[in-house]
Amino acid sequence: QLLVPGRGGAMGKDESPRSEGGAGGEAAQGEGGKKDIEVEIRQLLAKARSRMESTCAAQEENASRLKTLQKGFKDLKRQQTNVAREQQQTIGQMQNSLRS
Repeated sequence: QLLVPGRGGAMGKDESPRSEGGAGGEAAQGEGGKKDIEVEIRQLLAKARSRMESTCAAQEENASRLKTLQKGFKDLKRQQTNVAREQQQTIGQMQNSLRS
């Protein structure tokens, strides 16, 4: 299926976005029609490039955020390990003081 800008829908294989008068519409347009097609192709390529650039920018931003989150979770795990160790030491001290 071909996507046609401005029409908001898909077209069948046999339909042409420029064939307004039926078959042979492109031949009737001649050089002007070919230039129109070339201009439209260039516009579509520019639009695709723009979308790719914005996607790449979003990817880079997400990668940066992911690194930040990974570092944060690593720090959190380290802190949790330290707190658990301190907690066990405190429990041990309290048990020893109860025994004495």
